[in-house]
Amino acid sequence: MLVRLDAVFEIALGIAVLIATASGALGSDDFPRPVGTVVLFIVGAALVLLGVLIWLGRMGLRELALGNAVSAIAGLVWLAAVSGFSSTGFAFVAATVAGLACLAAAQAATLRA
Repeated sequence: MLVRLDAVFEIALGIAVLIATASGALGSDDFPRPVGTVVLFIVGAALVLLGVLIWLGRMGLRELALGNAVSAIAGLVWLAAVSGFSSTGFAFVAATVAGLACLAAAQAATLRA
């Protein structure tokens, strides 16, 4: 169940990035350089692809837990160490970090059980 939840999270996040970028709700002004519209489209598409691969069982729970934990930590470091986020960009990354951290914690707890 946690694997499927992770897949849904990645796909939903990717679609949200794609829609927000296409509509202009997220763009170059919301993130520090070099993140721009093209990078956001690439990230959105990559997240959808990652979610599909997870859904198809191409990654195990241990790998997902580690990947989510590393991504959450990287996101926190990015938010803390780099300036240039708009309030929208900051909130988007912070919400993503929170989601990844929750997934990583639940997955790690399942692995220990």
